[in-house]
Amino acid sequence: MEIKPDVIVIGAGPAGVAAALSAKRKGLNVVVIERGKNFGTKNMFGGAVYLESLKALFPDSWENIPFERFNISHSFEFLTQNGASTAFSYFDESHKSSATVFRPKFDEWLVEEAKKEGVYFAPSTTVRNLIVEDNKVVGIKTDIEELKAPLTIIAEGANSLLTEQIGLKKKNDSKDLILGVKEIIKLDKNLINQRFNLKDDEGKVLEFFGGLDPDILTLGFFYTFKNHIAIGLGACLKDLGDKKTKPYELLDKLKSHPQIQKLIEGGEVVEYSAHLIPDGGYKKLSKLYSSGVLVVGDAAGFINPVHFEGTNLAIHSGLIAGEVAYEAFNKKDFSSKTLSNYKKKIDKSFIITDLKSYKNALNAVYKRKKSVGEFYPNIMSDFFKKFTSANGVPKKKLLKEFIKDFFFSRNIKEIIADCCEFAKVFIEVIK
Repeated sequence: MEIKPDVIVIGAGPAGVAAALSAKRKGLNVVVIERGKNFGTKNMFGGAVYLESLKALFPDSWENIPFERFNISHSFEFLTQNGASTAFSYFDESHKSSATVFRPKFDEWLVEEAKKEGVYFAPSTTVRNLIVEDNKVVGIKTDIEELKAPLTIIAEGANSLLTEQIGLKKKNDSKDLILGVKEIIKLDKNLINQRFNLKDDEGKVLEFFGGLDPDILTLGFFYTFKNHIAIGLGACLKDLGDKKTKPYELLDKLKSHPQIQKLIEGGEVVEYSAHLIPDGGYKKLSKLYSSGVLVVGDAAGFINPVHFEGTNLAIHSGLIAGEVAYEAFNKKDFSSKTLSNYKKKIDKSFIITDLKSYKNALNAVYKRKKSVGEFYPNIMSDFFKKFTSANGVPKKKLLKEFIKDFFFSRNIKEIIADCCEFAKVFIEVIK
């Protein structure tokens, strides 16, 4: 590779491209190493990106991004074995804070824009090791060559072996990993618009709780695209292993649910994908820096699964990493002391503020997964069945029956435990 970079970025996802652009715009020479032959083909996510982070990355050209639909409707549904109840639903056609994208198109667009600004990309290249000299990262070793630079930025995703190699992160525990699986289903645009009461550029998001296996922590999701829909779920890797359950078995069960069948009816599956997602949260973040190296995006653990946020955190962390890279070059100092400024800036950002607020949320849901996945969906279904019936029984009597069922169909200690766990989470979020 006939280039002498100032910065090497490992990974051409949103975090890597953001870091590369941020550094390049400060005048640094940047090389991005990507193991995939085509950008975006190895990247999988639910389907939506938040626009604020993209506007920060491309303030003058973000509207040219190949968006599919702008999400104006968002619903949360609790599923039982054969029914469903909507916890709440939101609609505002003027509120366009997120949009769906296809990752290959989206990532290819990001890369092409970065190339226009002078970032150099090396696809089909796998980084095997980081080169460490005198306790400082000074470059990378690929299958065919070594490449050195004063600073390396790791943006290789959730399963970041390089951060483990140099001791910035311990090996992921299966309890702290979500395995996301998704199908893309082709469906006529007019049918999508009619079925979900949308216009051509409008999109709908659905999230599903329950209805699958109460012993496996899962969260289902649904997105609309121009001529496709996406249906998928995230399941705790440890639970899948303990129950010896394949993720596609849960996805098939989700798709066969009466409520879901109506959403995907008439469609043709054109793609299946799977991806590991770090969900250890604030307590399981990797160390963000060491001499000669910074860590961004999923590799650092910047995921907020409560709000389905990942791409925006990746981009924001990349932008900050690029700024710190420039500061280090000005000082001609790439020691841990100088690069620790990256962590200081990350700590002051919304990334850490939010991750701190939700640091115990996923653990609380995990501990009470049977409540979230079975008990409360069934209770909600029972409530709506009783109060949407006109069978000659006084509503007062129905209400008493419901209260009795709620408190006596389950151990009172379990209900108290639910209240305590979720009250603690709520207090942490608002304090």
